[in-house]
Amino acid sequence: MNIDWMLAVLVVGAALIAWSFWHAHRKPGFEFDMFDLIMENGKVSRLALWYNLAGAVSTWVVVDNQIKGTLTESLFGLWLGAWVGPIIARLVFDKKEMPTPGTIITTKMETTEKTTP
Repeated sequence: MNIDWMLAVLVVGAALIAWSFWHAHRKPGFEFDMFDLIMENGKVSRLALWYNLAGAVSTWVVVDNQIKGTLTESLFGLWLGAWVGPIIARLVFDKKEMPTPGTIITTKMETTEKTTP
């Protein structure tokens, strides 16, 4: 029987991370709720669930390819873009705070004229 030791290390590492999340979740007085990772507005978010699952699987693939020596720059770039891209996009484009006092806000107003024959 041939054991892939690097795969065993990955499995043990994933199990330790899962255990630490579970331990922090159950610790009284500790402000961590594991279900916040997949919940949005009090309900399970399919998007958050699939995003976390896809992130875990893609990270597994990247680490496994790196261990085997087959990780390419393009695969690593795609993985990095998939993880960093949404964070950058949220920081840049998701501005929900109100502008500070004294900020000039300009808008473009257009009017259209409807003509009837």
